[in-house]
Amino acid sequence: MAYDVKIAGARIVDGTGAPGFVGDVGVRDGRIVAMGHAPDVARETVNADGLVLAPGFVDIHTHYDVQVLWDPMMTISPWHGVTTVVVGSCGFGVAPTRPADRDLILRTLERVEAMSYDALTAGLGASWPFETFPQYMDAVEASGSGINIGVMLGHTPVRVYAMGAAAVERTATPDEVAVMKELVREGMRAGAMGFATSVSTVHVGYAGKPVPSRFADFATETIELARALGESGQGLFHYNAARQPHFDNYVALADASGRPVCWTPLLSGQLGPGRHREALTRSAELIAQGYRITPQTAVRPIVSEFEFESPVVFDTWKLFAPVRTASDSAARRRIYADPDFRRLFREEVAGRGGNDDFFSGGAAEGETRRRSFTLTEMSFFPPDKSLEGRKLVDVAAERGAHACDLLLDLALASDLKARFRMPLVNYDEAEVTELLLDPNIVIGLGDGGAHMSQLCDACYPTYLLGHFVRDRKIMALERAIWMITGRTAEVYGIADRGRLAVGRPADLALFDPATIAAGPLERVNDMPAGADRLISKPVGMHGVWVNGTRLPPPGEALPMGARLPGRLLRHGRAS
Repeated sequence: MAYDVKIAGARIVDGTGAPGFVGDVGVRDGRIVAMGHAPDVARETVNADGLVLAPGFVDIHTHYDVQVLWDPMMTISPWHGVTTVVVGSCGFGVAPTRPADRDLILRTLERVEAMSYDALTAGLGASWPFETFPQYMDAVEASGSGINIGVMLGHTPVRVYAMGAAAVERTATPDEVAVMKELVREGMRAGAMGFATSVSTVHVGYAGKPVPSRFADFATETIELARALGESGQGLFHYNAARQPHFDNYVALADASGRPVCWTPLLSGQLGPGRHREALTRSAELIAQGYRITPQTAVRPIVSEFEFESPVVFDTWKLFAPVRTASDSAARRRIYADPDFRRLFREEVAGRGGNDDFFSGGAAEGETRRRSFTLTEMSFFPPDKSLEGRKLVDVAAERGAHACDLLLDLALASDLKARFRMPLVNYDEAEVTELLLDPNIVIGLGDGGAHMSQLCDACYPTYLLGHFVRDRKIMALERAIWMITGRTAEVYGIADRGRLAVGRPADLALFDPATIAAGPLERVNDMPAGADRLISKPVGMHGVWVNGTRLPPPGEALPMGARLPGRLLRHGRAS
């Protein structure tokens, strides 16, 4: 047979932004060997009349660092056409980690990325197959993956490895910084995609303390680690800054490392209505000066589904500090019932409180946050299912109650099991459209593998293609595909993915442009230890291939004995 697979009669969109064309693609030994015209016989022929064939999507912002070791398919990403992911975003990961520090690392992931601690411990087991970062890379490669994976080296595990528990207590000494620099060099030699850190105030870790990277002194530690990254001549620096962009820091990191810098997040509403335009203008100025400094945005509204056992949307509220350190559920319930706590809660939501930094960005940001509160819906309330899907403020008005009191009353009435869905940022579609159309933006922030019981944004490729391209028509299909293939691969230095061409790996996504969409959210309990998560199944996805192997659809597994087709990308390229 000339081809293992031939996809015939598709509208081929190659990931460069060029106009699509109708033709065939022939695949042999995991690579594209014919494109446009593929006249020879194939072992399998797929009739793609009316369908679009694109490069497999490249998701540069995920947190599958642990999940890949028990779920090598890294669901749900491949369901939605993603064939390459980058893990280690925001500086969080599990390597390097000494055995004595494993619990601190997992508890940090539990708090900051809302991962189930029970699922993490059950999935990893008692004996981790790695300690150092090179050993982690080898373990991922040896265990295999369903899709391609690149790994960022994270500041948090590097800092904990060098400092132990002191990493969440103080700045580092010169000797500790020297240890961290050598860990960065080691990680880059092992094939890391780059180095990632976070100074985000929303990143609150174990016992309510800031995550380790937030204790780093910028001049004496972070810049030194950027220099160590630069010595490798490879990779990029990922910097999570939370609400307020830190442009001076981005420039300093680029100067110190000589490497590209990608910063997160740039979202609609994070600084108040319209304020994203200032960041876009400043980004354009820096790029015009020759800096490779790229802002990263999200496609979907950032909506958190939370419950009051662990109310993560209030993690930055000083008012909720006693909740974060409460010993058990009973202690939390006492706090929520306390009249003084409720009074302060009402004041903070109204923007009149002085006990909180939630509205520290000023009046405009406060207005955005108050609007988020008014848009909050009840998503799960066992005592009265008729309330599910209704806005909290509407029910409060019917009952003559204050929405804050009703929120807490419903939580208590359900033994803290009620769930609420709060849009935080990025829900103003006119502003999101401005972000998506900016020539300097890169799409990411899908957070696959994290916050799984609270949100599900790893489905953003099918959402982009269905909602923004087909339904709202904000951009051409070719541009949208480039933004989640060629563009993301280019920004993160992924050398051989994100584009269709003869000789390239056969990472492919075949879909129906008339129906492509992200399906509704569903809650399932399919994680280790029975932990739950939100999932979304795709609509209109007709096939996904990784290195020439077709992946099973949602709910199915690869045939018994089949080899996992994904590859570990060292320095952005399969070895």
